[in-house]
Amino acid sequence: MKTILAILVVLVFLLYAKWIFCVLYYPLMAMGAVGQNASNRKLAYVLRFPMRVIEHFLRFGGGRFVLFQIGMIPSVHLRTWLYRGLGVKMGKNVTIHFRTEVRCPERLTLGDGTIVGDNAILDARRGLTMGRNVNLSSNVSIYTLQHDYRDPDFNCLPEDEMKFSVEIDDRAWLGSNVIVLPGVHIGEGAVCCAGCVVTKNVEPYAVVAGIPAKKVSERPRKLRYKFNGKSCRFY
Repeated sequence: MKTILAILVVLVFLLYAKWIFCVLYYPLMAMGAVGQNASNRKLAYVLRFPMRVIEHFLRFGGGRFVLFQIGMIPSVHLRTWLYRGLGVKMGKNVTIHFRTEVRCPERLTLGDGTIVGDNAILDARRGLTMGRNVNLSSNVSIYTLQHDYRDPDFNCLPEDEMKFSVEIDDRAWLGSNVIVLPGVHIGEGAVCCAGCVVTKNVEPYAVVAGIPAKKVSERPRKLRYKFNGKSCRFY
């Protein structure tokens, strides 16, 4: 009987091990996010110290693992609450759908009514800001950092060589499978058609398509729609 009980305990632990880890690790990440934005340098150091020690000595990608698991939680409301706790700046009625991967959440800003479709990659390591009522369809990938193919050690491009942050203005729409590269500014009301690769700034209300994305049309300027954030509680 004891053997069977021990086996059951081990099986249950293995089944829920990743969630146990997430529950234990999340508070450290939340403290680090608060420290990242703290104006008091001493307070910032104290709050970020546990994460710094763990990342320095273990280097096991625990934070990335937790962020990935948050994206797998089948509840829009719970995902939103957890992302806020990690420093994501969100307006009202924001919806982040299933399987979204967020990198460096404390540098991500989402305006009122913004919708992030499923399977999105939001790389905010150098800053990612979206305005109000932005719509990201499925499988959109946005990057704010990349390697330098000219570098002998394949390091990332230095901060002073180019602007890395990405800005997406109000009511822009990114279709399915769009890829946005570092340093891009997508203007208000612009449309990036499905499958395009955005390598340069997109002017307001322009419709771009292709690889690389080029202007093919324009959108009406009198846009007034607002997303209300209503979504089913699960997914």
